[in-house]
Amino acid sequence: MFSTPRTAEFLERRALQSQTGQVAAKFGDVVIKELLDNALDAAESAGVRPEVGLTVAWRDGLVFVTVTDNGPGMPAEVIDRILDFTCNVSDKESLRSPTRGMQGNAFKTILGIPGALEVTAPVVVEARGLRHELTASRDLAGGVATRHTQTPSARTTGTSVTVPLPAELVAEGTLVTTPRRVKLVTAESAVGWVEKYALANPHARMKVDHAQNQSEQGVGIYEPTAPEGWRKPWPTDPTSAHHYDQAAMAKLVFGHIREHQRGGIDLPLRKFTETFAGLTGSIKAKQVAAALPGITRLSDFTDKPEQIAVLLETMKAHSKPPKPSYLGQISRDHYIHVLDGAFGVEEAWFSRQQLTDHAGIPWSIEVTVARTSRPGSLTFAVNHAATFDDPLAQTALAGDGFTTTGARAFLARCDGAPGYGNQFLRAVVVHLVCPVPQFTDKGKTVLSVPPEVAEACGTALKATTKKLLKDKLSRQKAEGARQRAEDAHHRAELAQIRKAERDFKAATETPAARVPRKMTKKEAVFAVMAQAIAQARGDQGLSFSSHTLYYKIRPLALNLLPSGAKLSAKYVEQTLLPAWEREHGLIQGLYREPRGTLHHPHDPAGARDLRLGTREVKRYIPPSRTFNKILVVEKTGLWPPIHESRIADKYDMAVITTEGYGTEACRDLLARMPAGDVKIFVLHDADPYGYNIARTLGEETARMPHHRVEVIDLGLTVDDAHAKGLESEPDTRDSALPARIVPHLTELAHRWFTGKACDWHENTGDPTRWLYQRVELNAFSSPELIAYIEEGLARHGATGKVIPPADELRDMAVMGLRVRVDAAVTRAVDEMHAKELLADTVLAGLDVDQITNISPDDIAHHLAAHPHRDWPMAVMAHVTDNLHHRPPLYDLARQAITAQQTDNSD
Repeated sequence: MFSTPRTAEFLERRALQSQTGQVAAKFGDVVIKELLDNALDAAESAGVRPEVGLTVAWRDGLVFVTVTDNGPGMPAEVIDRILDFTCNVSDKESLRSPTRGMQGNAFKTILGIPGALEVTAPVVVEARGLRHELTASRDLAGGVATRHTQTPSARTTGTSVTVPLPAELVAEGTLVTTPRRVKLVTAESAVGWVEKYALANPHARMKVDHAQNQSEQGVGIYEPTAPEGWRKPWPTDPTSAHHYDQAAMAKLVFGHIREHQRGGIDLPLRKFTETFAGLTGSIKAKQVAAALPGITRLSDFTDKPEQIAVLLETMKAHSKPPKPSYLGQISRDHYIHVLDGAFGVEEAWFSRQQLTDHAGIPWSIEVTVARTSRPGSLTFAVNHAATFDDPLAQTALAGDGFTTTGARAFLARCDGAPGYGNQFLRAVVVHLVCPVPQFTDKGKTVLSVPPEVAEACGTALKATTKKLLKDKLSRQKAEGARQRAEDAHHRAELAQIRKAERDFKAATETPAARVPRKMTKKEAVFAVMAQAIAQARGDQGLSFSSHTLYYKIRPLALNLLPSGAKLSAKYVEQTLLPAWEREHGLIQGLYREPRGTLHHPHDPAGARDLRLGTREVKRYIPPSRTFNKILVVEKTGLWPPIHESRIADKYDMAVITTEGYGTEACRDLLARMPAGDVKIFVLHDADPYGYNIARTLGEETARMPHHRVEVIDLGLTVDDAHAKGLESEPDTRDSALPARIVPHLTELAHRWFTGKACDWHENTGDPTRWLYQRVELNAFSSPELIAYIEEGLARHGATGKVIPPADELRDMAVMGLRVRVDAAVTRAVDEMHAKELLADTVLAGLDVDQITNISPDDIAHHLAAHPHRDWPMAVMAHVTDNLHHRPPLYDLARQAITAQQTDNSD
């Protein structure tokens, strides 16, 4: 047996992707972001105004990313600890403070990324007069091998870190000169990251030196705008006891104890207490200690962990909770100053919301939205650190008359986000500050926020996009009016053309030219129906599918129709067969083939999947108390991500996947669900067919005139697709819009679906094809699709689980208890009576050779007499026959048990 150290995961690409939450192609972003975070924290820890520089240079197929700061300089002993890949090194672990979030193993990932990408050049750290060259690689046994060399360095102030990466991870930009300064505008991350950090840190001087080649450099400098004395919480500021719950305080205390066990200081309780805001005085520390007799040092909690609750409550009682204002405030002028230099601000809106949530945690939300003269960007930040993406991506945000998931979608809905519709002439900053950010992803981007914080975020976003949304709606209204006028004019022209053609035809046509009426397709099919049914059923009277019946109808009916006539399976099976059954009654033996599947929740292997055919649905008995909602999805291809996300289990929801319109079997199944007990939802593409699918699931149709089920349409609607920035695509339709969906279309959906006529009938002049816009559900990424479904369920109050009444709960509990008792009894009997030995005893008393003497001829004769059996069944039948004249096996087993009990008692 061999074991491979888990430390090697810092040098594996896949493991690093998991740790950082970013794909390997974004490892350049990971390095730049972490180095900038560390540099700003280092300077703030030293109590100086941060001066941070980023240099990016390409040579020899590599890109070298260097970040410098003016902090105290990284000590050599810290670098030695960083090279120990068996533990994480952090000066912020377990602390709850509104400082920049770190990965917790940040520098180890920075050391591991070059090795994982097969870069052999070292990571270079210069600080306190020393140059450290660091490499980490896999050894031959799969562990981590590190190399650390030290030489003198001229750097005595701050720290410089250089990380080598493959050249393609940081692309070269384009140098642009503006009247105010030399600025590098690039589509890649290096300069973009510095710009984002400058937006979130008004007290810092940020410099970027982007060397595109050996003869040219681009330099951008962001000077601080915050006045002297401007404050935000520094990394060295005392944290507040009011930011902790019992579990968090226990983690902090035992983190100190762990360091003591490794040779560190065993902190006295009073000294530990004095590290918290409002408790720095010796008097309060003494009062806290008095409430904990027998605890003098933190190590005393090892035997009394329950006293941590007393410690926390006492610390809170002797200190005041911090107000949201302590989180710091960045001025509107600073945000606009940086955005103006980057994109040219023409008009801007700013909002700040500060509050304390129900858990007593303070929050600050600052949003700036600008209309720009040059293409802008979206900047998201948490605790003065830029994030990889939208921190509110999983948060429901309420606007005026709409709800979106995420700030990005909210901004897109209000024309606040840069996009095609506004030529990307928008720039946005969304900055959240909180001492206890709860991240839901490895990349520490997406936050889980309380409802009151979500409401405050929505308020800030509404305030900053109000004018843009109003302008957008006005444009849409004007465009809609223009489109309707254009459509009316076009229809009038077509009407005139048709009238002229009809007048000409009436004036020139003679009675002899009129063609006698011929049999319609419906009349021909109905005329041969009885004969076709008899052929499909056959002499044995077997069942037959609608498609089989179509193949019997087609040749018979075509003999009655003009030469060249065609008869489609869709028309016969979906229109004419239901029409025949309405007039003549159900066709005995006819079934519809399965099209679609019902997936049950809490069925990971799909053992209870039901194929949706008429026979299968007729036999189906819905399981009791298993699901209280059904989601019908018009695409079978979307089942894997829905299944993997376990959303069906989370909401006790069955899922039906189909291809297009719901079949008769599907609608029969929905109609059988108990009204009020099971809510039915539908998810479809944003196109006319998708909208009609949602309608036909619940309403009567020609095929099912008495069908009516309450169905809730979750979308995808055109307005949702547009608000979420999903990419639309052109398509053509060769039939009119379904009449029943037209009254329910919004202005935007009506404009999209109507489209433009692109082909006309050569005789009548009527349009025969239209070019229109649509969006498929597949335009969502898989996580976005799941979030959209959850958003819809929440909107309709359908997030509850199945909970039976008390008597059913007790019956289930009794059953569960009985199962466990039976299992215990079986186990006890097996252990007491040696089941295998008992079986051997019974076999020893039988003539095994005679009982199992079965030849191939015996099996052949048996199968000839019983053709529906297989050979294993035939063998078992012979064994049963050969045992028939012997003592029952049950009696033999009881005798063996009695004998074994006698032996045991002896």
